[in-house]
Amino acid sequence: MKNISRLLAALLLIQPVLSGSQAVPSASPQTGIIPCRALETHTDAGLRVAVIVFHQRDEAARSQLGTLLREHSGEMVEVQGGDGAWRRARLARLKSCFGRGLLMLPAPAPFSNRAEFALRLPAK
Repeated sequence: MKNISRLLAALLLIQPVLSGSQAVPSASPQTGIIPCRALETHTDAGLRVAVIVFHQRDEAARSQLGTLLREHSGEMVEVQGGDGAWRRARLARLKSCFGRGLLMLPAPAPFSNRAEFALRLPAK
């Protein structure tokens, strides 16, 4: 019974590795990474573009995302999905939808509707 408990504990620790998913970190002004959630994703294969409507994942990140949207709309950012790869995307603030942003990036979309991802400004 003790060995089974140890095995279960070990499996819980490595489950994200086995499933290929990585947890999106919490908001951190020090790292500049903002945890977000995709609301809608749309891909146009002919234009080879994906667009993603998103907002913050956690209430705690609301002001950090709002500031980023106001100060960096139109600029390039980086997004990280469950595969751990960072991808460049163009950020746009949706003025008609409070607290929402739009990402434009090469197709295919790196994640789907309701997926969590990390957002940051690229290093200079």
